Amino acid sequence: MKNLFLLTFLIIATTACSPTTTGNPVKPNQAVALRMEDEQPFALIKKASDLIIPNAHAAITNAKFCFKRLRFKPDASTPGSNVDLTLGQIDINPAGTNLLTVYVPEGRYERIEFDLDKECDGVPGKPSVEFTNDNGSFTTLESMTIKFDGVYTVNAAGTLTLNIDSLFDAMDIMTNNNQIKVGLENAPGDF
Repeated sequence: MKNLFLLTFLIIATTACSPTTTGNPVKPNQAVALRMEDEQPFALIKKASDLIIPNAHAAITNAKFCFKRLRFKPDASTPGSNVDLTLGQIDINPAGTNLLTVYVPEGRYERIEFDLDKECDGVPGKPSVEFTNDNGSFTTLESMTIKFDGVYTVNAAGTLTLNIDSLFDAMDIMTNNNQIKVGLENAPGDF
């Protein structure tokens, strides 16, 4: 009798604490493929016109970002905290760069942030940012945070494209290493 009472108590206790589908539903993580791309309005027209009349700005080549952390920041309607992920050093191409696929809890997110750092993948001394434009080659070891604002709802697998045209526009006009941190942190990214 004592064992039956104990067994009944354990069954009730474990089912009462389990996730429910009403009241406090458990939201699954969804696959989100992250991509960086120059998506400015009329980007194809601009690229075609640059072939005929070259742009006055320097062209960016060999851009590398050393990603220490990627952060999904939920809006006020989404419970929970930041989702932090590590990427390492990645070559960035304005035509498009697939970063990685991450699993993010369902909800609404209003900002994606990248922390760039010289020790992004456990190897000290790599530049946090390095690139070449027509003015020369530039690097920095400074830590910085690059922000992309918008609204992205995660409710199924999908692709989130981060618009990097303002980052490349900022790098186009740089002429020395001291401009990198301020220029990139002040470039307004969106998605």
